[in-house]
Amino acid sequence: MTGIIKVNELQGRSTAKNITVTVGPTTTMPLEKGIVKAWVYFFTVDNPPNPDGSFGVSSLTDNTQEVEVNLTSAMSNVYYCPVAGGGGSTNDPTTNPSNRSLAVIVMSTTKVDSEVYGTDNNPKECQCHIAVLGDLA
Repeated sequence: MTGIIKVNELQGRSTAKNITVTVGPTTTMPLEKGIVKAWVYFFTVDNPPNPDGSFGVSSLTDNTQEVEVNLTSAMSNVYYCPVAGGGGSTNDPTTNPSNRSLAVIVMSTTKVDSEVYGTDNNPKECQCHIAVLGDLA
């Protein structure tokens, strides 16, 4: 069976947030589980930090050597998954990212903390990409 469905909104029949998607021959999963809840792209050298692109992020907070990512909507608990990647500098975006480490940690249901250090354990500038996966409250 093939076709195109064009709609402005999807709702589960019995529960609005419960839509099951087939992801293999027999495997299913709730649609909401596989969607990124928030993402942001920023440079650490911006002062104050400024999202150059984002979804589900209300603001960034400069916290000395760390940048806090403030989420628009709360997650259901603190057991969600922030993932990150980054590299390059503002002067040369093609800079090898292997000399930088970008770490992220959950601070609360609405905040993720990030920091970038080099192999010499000193703070570095970086293009940061952070995404948040998990259940919304």
